[in-house]
Formats: sequence, C-alpha cells, structure tokens
Amino acid sequence: MTPRGNVPWGEKYRAKSFEDIKGQNFAVDKLKFFLKNFPKKKAVVLHGATGIGKTSLAYATAFELDAEILELNASDLRNKAKIAEIIGPSTKQKSLFNENKIILVDEVDGVSAIKDRGGLGELLAIIEKSSFPVIITANDIWQRKFSLLRQKTEMVLLKEVDYKIVQEILTKVCEKENVVVSRDVLTSISIRARGDIRAALNDLQILSKMESPEVMKEIGDRNKEQSVFVALQQIFKNSKIDSDMIKVFDEVNMPIDEIFLWVEENIPLEYKGEELVRAFDALSLADVFRGRIQRQRHWRFMVYEYFLLGPAIAGVKEYNRAGWTSYKKPSRILKIWLQNQRAAKKKSICIKYAKHCHISTKTAMKDFLLLKVLLQKEVIRKELKLSDDEIAYLDKVVV
Repeated sequence: MTPRGNVPWGEKYRAKSFEDIKGQNFAVDKLKFFLKNFPKKKAVVLHGATGIGKTSLAYATAFELDAEILELNASDLRNKAKIAEIIGPSTKQKSLFNENKIILVDEVDGVSAIKDRGGLGELLAIIEKSSFPVIITANDIWQRKFSLLRQKTEMVLLKEVDYKIVQEILTKVCEKENVVVSRDVLTSISIRARGDIRAALNDLQILSKMESPEVMKEIGDRNKEQSVFVALQQIFKNSKIDSDMIKVFDEVNMPIDEIFLWVEENIPLEYKGEELVRAFDALSLADVFRGRIQRQRHWRFMVYEYFLLGPAIAGVKEYNRAGWTSYKKPSRILKIWLQNQRAAKKKSICIKYAKHCHISTKTAMKDFLLLKVLLQKEVIRKELKLSDDEIAYLDKVVV
C-alpha cells in the first residue's frame, strides 16, 4: 500500500469532472454527443499520446453520469477466453448501487489479434451485446489490427495540451501543496511535458523534494560499472543532492529490482526514527513508479524512480554521516536464489520423469506430490539417472 503522502501528483490531481478537463473542449463535446446518441454506437475510442488525459476523461464521464465504472487494462487480457470471462458478464449485469454503468477498457493497444488469440474479435462481440457504454482508450488506434474496431466505434482524439494550460494547472497545484517554484521552472516543465499533464505533475512533485530544481536539468549520459557499495555510501552518507547523486545507480551494473533490495536491506543501518520513516516513504514511492514502468511500459518514469531511490532517500538526512558502515547483501536475494535452485532441481526431475513416461512436463510438475513418493524407490531413481543433487533434493522434500 502506498503511504498517503506518497501518492503521485499525477493521480492525486487527476481530473474528476468535465469541468476539470483542460484544453480538450472538442473531445469533451464529441464524447457528450456519443453519450447522448447511445446506443446508436455502443463504444467510443479515446485516443492520443500517453498521459494526455484519456483515462481521466473516462472517469470524468462516470462522474457526470453518476455511473459505476468497471476498469480493465487490456494489456492483461491477451486472449479471447480471458476477455470473455472478465468483460463479458459485466456488459449485462446491473450495478448494485448505480443505475448507470460504464465499461472502461484501458490501453487496448495491449490486446492481441494474432492467430487464435482472438481478443479483439471477442471485444467487438462484447461491444455489440453491451447494454452500457463502452469507453476504450488507446495510444495508437491506427494500427492495422484495429481496423474493425475503428468501424464499430466513435473516434475521439485528445490533442496535445498547450503548455500554457499545463503551466496554469501546475501553478494551482503549487498553491494547494504550498510549494514555491519559479515561473521559469514551471514553464520549463510545461514545455518539456509536451501535453502530458500527468508527467508534468509528477515532474513538479519530484522538484518539490529538491533543494535546487535546476538539478533535474543535469540528468545526462549513463556511466556504467560502479560498485553498489560505493553507490550506497554516496546515498547514505551524504545529505546534499547534486547531479552526480541522481545518476549514482545508473552507474551500477545491476538489475534495478536487485538495487531496490540492496537499498531496502541497508536503510535501517543508517537511519533511525523519523529519518527512517521518511527514507522508507521515498523507497515506497520509487516502488510505485517501478510498478508502473513494468506494467504500462512508461519508461519516462525511470527519471522519478532513480531520483526517489537515490537523492530523495539521501535528502531525508539533516547532515552528512561520517564513519564506515558494513553494508549487507540482501537476505531476500539469498532466499530467492535458494528458491530458484530448488525449483530448477524439481523441474529437471520432472523433465526426466516426463520423458521416460511419455507425458508432458507440465503434468509431471502438477503431480509432483505423488511423484516424489514414487521416486523414493532406488530402482526408479537409477532408471531415470537422477543426479546426486536431485536425489538430495528429493530426500529433503519428502515429509
């Protein structure tokens, strides 16, 4: 769960109603026209660049209609069976608390139309059967696979929002958050966002945590191969945020998931009391952005992820730390490694058994509880030519 104070501003200040949607008057009017004429067309596609406000407009529609909204991320619905199972029933069921209902299929770009994985075909069938408006969002609706979907739906383009409108939004947020940022910096954020209001708000949130907002301009090229111990020392011992600190984990040749574990393991060695709480708050917010990067492929969030993972954690200290600290390798890495080793032995045993018995490895894995009892017989072990490590694994797992 995200700590309350760590909610990304892109979510915290998401538009709630049509009045809150700025710079998209034509799109709002066209959406209203679609709703007025429903069910002449059953679905509408809101399309445009990432962060432009497609999902926000869908939720604003639900607010205006006092409708319950069922949101599904299409990237998780990659085949016909899943779409039919999850979306299908919702197109006919009445809401328990609201008379109105909206089906939101977010990021339809993730639905596959390859061979027998007929997700798009099923989605089209559901649109035909639906008793409620279906709102679909897409970054690029002009892909060939969407040709039939375009014919069956109303198309609403959300254009790039003018930077002056973005700047007005940022100014109001600064007032609400009691944050002082120069007009020049707000202008720079607004122009660089290129209409992505969510990204602009998140940029502003990051800058609000920095002593010098100009540091963000110093993010540059990546220099690899730095020891994780050196990186941790730079973060945990220093309180001053500079451009080198922002890039510190860029220079560590290690997967970002593993870096998270190193930071998590060693924060308690350097922080106590309120500083410890604030350091873990920063790590938690970094994890929020990591999740969005992994789920939604929003690579732009990597800037925020690395800032929160390094400089934000460093910045919770009031003064520099002296002395040497023996940083520990994450205990979770060792546990994961041991689990992977056990899983590898289990799978190798199942592969040998499946080949010998002419069954699938999947079936052998499923029946492993029975299989490990059978494999206590020495004759079967010899027949399968199990290794010493595999035999040791079987002897350990049998209760």
